[in-house]
Amino acid sequence: MAFDLQEQEQIAEFKAWWNDWGKWLAGAVVAALAVWGGWAGWEHRQASQAHQAGDLYSQAETQLQTDPAKLAGTAKTIEQQFGSTGYAARASLLAAKADINASKPADAEAQVKWAIANAKEAPLRDVARLRLAAIQLDAGQFDAALATLQAREDDAYTALFAEARGDVLVEKGDKAGARDAYRDAQSKLPKDAPNLKFVEVKLEALGKD
Repeated sequence: MAFDLQEQEQIAEFKAWWNDWGKWLAGAVVAALAVWGGWAGWEHRQASQAHQAGDLYSQAETQLQTDPAKLAGTAKTIEQQFGSTGYAARASLLAAKADINASKPADAEAQVKWAIANAKEAPLRDVARLRLAAIQLDAGQFDAALATLQAREDDAYTALFAEARGDVLVEKGDKAGARDAYRDAQSKLPKDAPNLKFVEVKLEALGKD
C-alpha cells in the first residue's frame, strides 16, 4: 500500500517521536502496572490479616467467659502477628480484664499500657487510659492515676475522665477537688446517661462545701 507524501511525513515524525519518547512511555506504563499490582496485593494482605485477626478476637471473647487462662496467649498472638489491625488493642483490653478477674493487676497493667501505646484509634486509647487509671487507683497510685487521666484525647470521654478524676481525688482525700471533678462530669453528661445518677450520688456523699 503506497502512502502519499503527507502520510509519509507523518509516519517519519511518529518514528522520530517514538525513538525519543517511546521507551520512556512504555517504562512508565510498566511501572504504573507494577504499582497497581503492589497496591492490590497490599489490600488483599490487609483484608486477609483483618479476617484472621477477627477470628482470633472472637476466640478471645469466648475465652474470657469459658477459659480465661488461655486468653493472654491468644491476645499475644494477635499483638505479635496482627498488631496493625484494630483487633490487637481490643484483645489486650480483654486480656487485661481477665487478669483483673484473676487478681493479677501487674499483668493487667502491662496489657493496658500495650493498648495505649499501639491502638490506632484515639477513643480506644482513652478507654485503655480509663482502665489504667482504675488499676492505678486500686494500687493506691493516686498521682500516677491523675497523670494518666490528664492524657485524654477524645472529647466524647470528657465526662468519664472527670468522673474518674473525682474518684481518685476522693481516695486521695481532696474533697474539694473531687467535688469540682464530679460537677464537671455532671455538667457534661447527657440527661439520659446511665452513670449520671451515680455521679450525683457521689457528689451528694461528699456533702456541702
